[in-house]
Amino acid sequence: MKTTEQARCETPSDDIRPIAVQGEAVLRVSPEPERQPGAAQPGCRVEVHATERASFTEYYVTGTVGPDKGGTDELLAQVAAAVAERGIQPIQEKFYGLAGAQDAVLKRREAAYRREELDLNVPVTWIQGTPLKGGDFVGLQIWGIVPRDNRTGVTTVANPATGPGRLWTGRGFRMLHLPSVRGIKPGGGLAGDAPAQADQMFTNAGLGLRAHGMDYRNVRRTWIYLARLLEWYGEFNRVRTAHYQPAGFGKEGGAAFPASTGIQGRSGDEECLMDVLALDTEGPAYAAALPICRSPRQDASFNYGSAFSRGMAFEIEGRRTVHISGTASINAEGESVHGGNAELQSLETMMCIAAILEEQGAGLANITSATLFCKDRDAWEAWNRVSRLLKVPAFPKICVMADVCRHDLLVEMEAVATV
Repeated sequence: MKTTEQARCETPSDDIRPIAVQGEAVLRVSPEPERQPGAAQPGCRVEVHATERASFTEYYVTGTVGPDKGGTDELLAQVAAAVAERGIQPIQEKFYGLAGAQDAVLKRREAAYRREELDLNVPVTWIQGTPLKGGDFVGLQIWGIVPRDNRTGVTTVANPATGPGRLWTGRGFRMLHLPSVRGIKPGGGLAGDAPAQADQMFTNAGLGLRAHGMDYRNVRRTWIYLARLLEWYGEFNRVRTAHYQPAGFGKEGGAAFPASTGIQGRSGDEECLMDVLALDTEGPAYAAALPICRSPRQDASFNYGSAFSRGMAFEIEGRRTVHISGTASINAEGESVHGGNAELQSLETMMCIAAILEEQGAGLANITSATLFCKDRDAWEAWNRVSRLLKVPAFPKICVMADVCRHDLLVEMEAVATV
């Protein structure tokens, strides 16, 4: 059974209608109205999506705030209550906002979580992203599970190379999430220039994986943030490929490249950081990661120098969770299309994501979590116009301002969908 819940800090204006889809009870939210300049915005919005399996329920929680700082405390209180009431054990927790807000927001998170007696040792990734709605804090995303038996659960683990992470132990599989991996040298301090930090970052990730009985061949999804993305993305790709080649990625008979997002972002003063998700399974009957190397609208990214798959479908206990890599307006030949036109780029991006989901037996309405990266506010408003005019189904998403991997690209989106 898949359910969707929504809460607002102010009186909701959306029409939420219960419908039946293939025997599953679903609450679907109508398309979000386009925000007009100067229009009143809600203090916060919290959405909870759940998908049931035999041994666990998978949860995605998305919380966003408006420009009013007062919404942050209410958001964190609602999220903490949602996690506590359901007993959600987080696998990944990610916050987005300006650097100047980081310490204050994380302290308020600690206070809210402490009131609900939640685990304060869960590591958090903070990504500096400019809020498109104003203010200094965008919101948060939590991915976690609620176990149904004592054979399944998520615990905090640690190692010297990457620090704390989260280990999900399931029936016949382990899934490891290593957040905020940086290019920190063994003796402390960041490595030299940007390529040196990237090299050390991938080295540290490898050490962290080995500390928990895995290696790069187990990596299925990465989220990579570069502070100066457009200045050295090509060089970064060369460093990444050098670390992936020994693991056999992309070779005949070797492992498929992980799904990935590569976008502008930072957490502190580092040039780059990444989150890593790895899977160790006793066999496909327990858990399988099925790579999506190409889609009907886009060819394999390695053909134009980027080492990642278009997506990764995790199949566990008869259901699929599809992680779609960061996707932009790029055609099957690897060329940027609709240069300078944010509306057409938004449409192309949506269609590329929808094409992947269609092959997985799903659609945009199945998205349970997404992050939209826009080069500027005009691109964000163009995305909203396209969504409104085409009545695109509303789905939970975080929206931040960030450079995309090419100068001529204006929007990019990553997504997770359950099937």
